[in-house]
Amino acid sequence: SIISFHQTYKGEMSYMLNKKETALLVIDMQYGGGAPDGSLVKMLNVDVTKQEDIVTPIIKLKDYFNENGMLVVNIKTEYEEDFSDWKMLAERFEVKKYKHFVKGSLDAEIIPPLAPREGEELVIKHRWNAFFNTNLDELLKSKNIKNLILVGAATDVCVFETCSYAFSLNYNCIVPIETTASFNAERKQMGLKMLKFGRAQVVNVEEVYKMFE
Repeated sequence: SIISFHQTYKGEMSYMLNKKETALLVIDMQYGGGAPDGSLVKMLNVDVTKQEDIVTPIIKLKDYFNENGMLVVNIKTEYEEDFSDWKMLAERFEVKKYKHFVKGSLDAEIIPPLAPREGEELVIKHRWNAFFNTNLDELLKSKNIKNLILVGAATDVCVFETCSYAFSLNYNCIVPIETTASFNAERKQMGLKMLKFGRAQVVNVEEVYKMFE
C-alpha cells in the first residue's frame, strides 16, 4: 500500500559510494540553455537574471572527479536543422524558429567553463532522456558504474527524464540540489520533489563529498 511504502522507503538516507563505481553526468550545460540570447531564453521567455549559479558547484564536482580519477560524462543535445531527428518536438515547441540546439551552432555548444576536459567522455543525445539511442548505458556498464551523480539542466526536463530511466536500469542516482536548475524556482522544486520519489537521493552538494569518505 501507499502507507507501507512511505514507511519503508528510505529516500532521505545517504549511502557510502565507491569512487570507482560512481560517475558524474553533466547534462545539457549548453549556451542555448541559459545565455540571455540562447534559444530557450527566447523561446520560453526565461528571466535568466533570477537564475542561481549552478556552474561553480558543477566545476568543483568536476575537479573532484578528475582529481580522483573518476568517470565524468558530458552530455549535450543536438538536433538537425529541420528537426527530422525529433519531429514531435518541432510540433510542440518553436524550436525551428529559434534554432534550438541545432548541430554545429553556438546554441548547441557546451559553455566554456564546463567544456569537456581531457579524459572525460562526451555523449550526444537527440531526446530529453540521455539513454535514448545513445551509448550511455554501454559506456557506464563497461566501467562497472553503479552510482550516478546527475547535474545540469533542466531539473524537471532532461535531468528528470535521464534520472527516471537510470532508475529503471537500476542505477543508484544522486541529484545535488545546488547543481541543477530549471526555467524558474517553482519548476526546479517540482522537479526535485518528483526526483525524490524513489528515483534519486536529493541532497545538498556538500553531502555528496561526504559519501566518498
